[in-house]
Amino acid sequence: MSAVQASRSASNPASLLALLALSFGCMRCSTDAGDVAPNPSVGTPSSAGALAGTAGHSSAAAPPVQGGAGGANDAGASQAGSSEDNGGQGGAGQEPAAPIPEFNGCSSADYVDRSATGAERIIGIATEGLTFTPPCLIIAVGQTVRWQGSLGSHPLAPGNPDHADAGSADSPIRPTSSGQSVEFTFHAAGTFPYYCELHAFGDGQGMAGVVHVEP
Repeated sequence: MSAVQASRSASNPASLLALLALSFGCMRCSTDAGDVAPNPSVGTPSSAGALAGTAGHSSAAAPPVQGGAGGANDAGASQAGSSEDNGGQGGAGQEPAAPIPEFNGCSSADYVDRSATGAERIIGIATEGLTFTPPCLIIAVGQTVRWQGSLGSHPLAPGNPDHADAGSADSPIRPTSSGQSVEFTFHAAGTFPYYCELHAFGDGQGMAGVVHVEP
């Protein structure tokens, strides 16, 4: 404000108030303009929006917490399955039946099971060539087996051609060389080989067989 203006304002109070208001307004405009000026330390609105978008994307990509609970459930199911498997093995822990000793060419797969009540326990002598039919038989204790055919042409004997005492002891089979049939009852469990004295050869070749008696 110049000296002349001040002198005039002093004589006119209204003019003085007007000048003061004008001066104050200019100072405020200058201050507001300074506030609007960009601050290098503060990001622009667009930068702030980008930062906010990045933060939101990170939150959406985070894995759900409940996924961990599912893994725990899976582990529990796996443990339960293992327990069941172990229980099954325990139930199968019983010792398997002992394999039938192999005599006269009879292996486990060759046996015919005739141990059922009412089953026919007849062994044919040379009814299908120079062989016993069936040559390998399974029965139970107390059951009787009949050899049927010409015993004169095919004499029956216990054991095998190479070892007369092969198999279990006390075989009920007795040497027989006459008649058309003979029967023997098996009172004890065991494996009892037999053969034809004329048509059997070593290693189970020819007319030879086994009666296996289960308890």
